[in-house]
Amino acid sequence: MSDSKIRVLVIADYLGRRNINPVRPEAAQLVGAQASGEVDITVMCSPESILVDYYRKLGLRVIPHKIRSKVSPASIRFIRKLVREQGFQILHLFNSRAISNGVLAAMGLPVKVLVYRGQPGSLRRYDPVSYLNCLNPRIDRIICVSEAVKTYLEKQMWWGTDKLVTVYKGHDLAWYQQPAADLGALKLPAGAFKVAMVANLRAHKGLHVLIAATHHLPDEAPIHILLVGPKPDDPAVLQAISKARHPERIHVLGYRDDAPEVAAACDIIVLPTTKREGLARAVVEAMAYGRPAVISNSGGNAELVADGESGFVVPVNDAKALAEGITKLWADPEMRARFGAAARQRIRDIFNVEQGTAKTLQVYRELAGR
Repeated sequence: MSDSKIRVLVIADYLGRRNINPVRPEAAQLVGAQASGEVDITVMCSPESILVDYYRKLGLRVIPHKIRSKVSPASIRFIRKLVREQGFQILHLFNSRAISNGVLAAMGLPVKVLVYRGQPGSLRRYDPVSYLNCLNPRIDRIICVSEAVKTYLEKQMWWGTDKLVTVYKGHDLAWYQQPAADLGALKLPAGAFKVAMVANLRAHKGLHVLIAATHHLPDEAPIHILLVGPKPDDPAVLQAISKARHPERIHVLGYRDDAPEVAAACDIIVLPTTKREGLARAVVEAMAYGRPAVISNSGGNAELVADGESGFVVPVNDAKALAEGITKLWADPEMRARFGAAARQRIRDIFNVEQGTAKTLQVYRELAGR
């Protein structure tokens, strides 16, 4: 490694990933930073992770190591050894295990600590556990995925709010060129207006709001809702669907590796999150396919969608407003096409890989004193 380069150890301890879609943006930004010639990046991740081969194919050096707990003495020693022997200047930490172990490993060492924060909520200034995460004073800089996350952290920090910087995850429209998913197995009626919701079953994702919204949709509108993520036989899902105005128009697809292509096969995407939304990847992916969104004004959602231009941003927990947004897009194909084109352009202009790479690289420079 050249001494002139900024040496960065990225710790991304993601397990359970079935595809690389969730990490493509951060990977592209790391590769872009490496390609600048200013940075030498090494990635540490679990040997069981699909990221090992993925990062290696992208040309990054990978050190396989599994962090087994939130505080792992073995991992802390291992990270300290890497920093000392390989002269890393920056630890770039993703997810909670990477942060807690990386921060503890950095104690007493001449290494800068950079962490990523992808959602508001769950950190509290009076909660000691939060100081194993982003509130630890040993952290030198925090990259926030949206301004909403940055604002939330500012309210929780006693000091050091100047550590916070917003960097949008970058997406490449070339990733979103696959054919739309084939939905023939659903046997939807001709002319069905398809609404996608791609999310897990956590209460704050707002499935209950979408179900309530069905009671405000025009009865004559052939609106069908496709739920991607929840298990089709989950009792909580089935109970929620039973409360819809037309339960037969709600289709539970379960987990799909091709979730972006399912969204592309639909007319619009919705996400009525009630809290703790950082920057919804599923909405970004649908927008990249040219699909307008109707989303709640929660967290970073309002940064993602330009209200009245690339979709609609509605009040949190407002089922009627959600239904009105869906209905407007169903009733006006020209508006839908215009909003869809604007959505795709917004991803190209604001949420592209180049801006994410440039801002991440600038953070590296500042931390390295360049």
